[in-house]
Amino acid sequence: MNETRHDAIDRRLREDGRRAVPDDGFSLRIERALPPRRLSRAWFRPALVLGSAAIGSVLAWALAPAGTSVVQGFLDLARLQPNTPSALVAMGLAVAMAVTAAVLAAEEN
Repeated sequence: MNETRHDAIDRRLREDGRRAVPDDGFSLRIERALPPRRLSRAWFRPALVLGSAAIGSVLAWALAPAGTSVVQGFLDLARLQPNTPSALVAMGLAVAMAVTAAVLAAEEN
């Protein structure tokens, strides 16, 4: 019995929602007074993240000293030895990830 009652209420609400609300052109005037819509830049965020990742990867590969290990770098940092080449690579990786996170957070809508 409740199903029928809810169906009737739902039907009435849907019918009422389909009716136009008379506003004497108010909506049209407001719509025309609004500034034009900006174009969507849905491609910008993925391109920025992929481009940053590609540039960061190339720079990490080109500038990393030979024979360094990121794991060893984090171990050096844990032992408070920040001046070893591995530690510098690990810090660079952490900074790159922080910048990527900042870009993603800034572009979040």
